[in-house]
Amino acid sequence: MSIQFDPADDFPSIVDCREAITLCRPGSSTTATTSGALRRAVTVQEAETSRGEYTLEDVVWHLPASDISEPPGPADVIVDGNDMRWTILAVVRATADSRWRCVCRNLAISRGLDQFVDIERAVFTKDIHGAQCATWHLWRTGLAAKIQTLGADNTGAQQRDVTVAEYRIILADTISLDHTHRLKGPDGTRYKIMGFKKPDRIDALVEVMAVRFT
Repeated sequence: MSIQFDPADDFPSIVDCREAITLCRPGSSTTATTSGALRRAVTVQEAETSRGEYTLEDVVWHLPASDISEPPGPADVIVDGNDMRWTILAVVRATADSRWRCVCRNLAISRGLDQFVDIERAVFTKDIHGAQCATWHLWRTGLAAKIQTLGADNTGAQQRDVTVAEYRIILADTISLDHTHRLKGPDGTRYKIMGFKKPDRIDALVEVMAVRFT
């Protein structure tokens, strides 16, 4: 009896230890899901031959091509069943075009983002005098972050010195923020956004310049 093996059709059904994931694309609400993803560690040889681009903490995700209509690409994000986010660094099609092989990195872990913040957004309405008033609403919750104190700036206010602490807040998610947003730290402290820097590399993260909200 002969056994017919077609890797283009059989990969999702013959591989053990498969996981359910969601593939997200930055700047788009489009997602793709599959229950046939396979996770593997980056090997020592892969780490050595990548000239430092990959580390032994990175992982390789194999995604069945039959479940992913649009090819994944660098900077896309794979979200696993534990809501861990894996940024794709490189991707190739493998095994007779049956799967996408994606080298990925969890940027929150690699950059030591050990805190969680919420983002609030202002909704502006006019009061009885016609002045704009902001009401803050919860917009995003539980974002992995790191809050770093940069120093303090002394400014004069009402003939007295006021010390304003400045902070850099690094966020794992690639999102756009402006003056209509503010951040809430794990201790309840709120931070006013003074500046915003988008990442210029796949393995870089959003940086927010902020001061304590008063």
